Amino acid sequence: MATESGLWEEGGTAAGHITPTDATEHLVRLPQQERSRKTLERIVRAALDLITEKGVDGASVQAIARRARASVGSFYARFPGKEELLAYIEVQLWADAQARWAEALEDRDWAGLDFEDLVATLVGILVRVNQAGARHRRLLDARRGPESSADVARAFEERLSGDVRELLMRHVDRIDHPQPARAVDLCITMVLATLRLRDTEGVLPSLDELEDEGWADELTRVCLGYLTGAAPPSRGQMDFFDVWG
Repeated sequence: MATESGLWEEGGTAAGHITPTDATEHLVRLPQQERSRKTLERIVRAALDLITEKGVDGASVQAIARRARASVGSFYARFPGKEELLAYIEVQLWADAQARWAEALEDRDWAGLDFEDLVATLVGILVRVNQAGARHRRLLDARRGPESSADVARAFEERLSGDVRELLMRHVDRIDHPQPARAVDLCITMVLATLRLRDTEGVLPSLDELEDEGWADELTRVCLGYLTGAAPPSRGQMDFFDVWG
């Protein structure tokens, strides 16, 4: 299966090197000197590491500062408090992912992929993005995140879905469906909904052993079968509810 350049590898998020956006200007006092910027990066990375290890409650300001090799005073020079740090991280994780996706769109030779590799690559990206998003939600959902975080996450998913749709529709001649745009949208929805179900409600026991790469392979098979496969046989006139009678 074609890969998506490791953009969302474990730990691959640039959380330790976040570029602040308008949505976070009220949360952080930005440093002007390079040394202070490095301290900010260490604080953010230390916070994420501690939250991963001990949860939000276990990541105290003192523990974050100690892990970051910074003083508590340095922490408060950047953030009014822990809640502002968490909100900053939450918003910026999504904004940073959107920036990396835009860069990947520009840098990758999408036209050089055949349809099968394109579908595999895009499904792989959707799987990895969802996995990263689920990890971030598990880390930070113990608190009620800012509305701006939900807005940024929603904007990223809409951007990603729209770009995936546009890339697949460039190969409309390969899509064996009377309404190609609907077929593409259904595939995107199916992949995202399946992954959310996996992460929130669980799956059948036989699927528990699947790692992200396995999910990407199987969902790629489903999408390719649906987009390029033969039409299903006629269902006849059977009333759906007859099966319960």
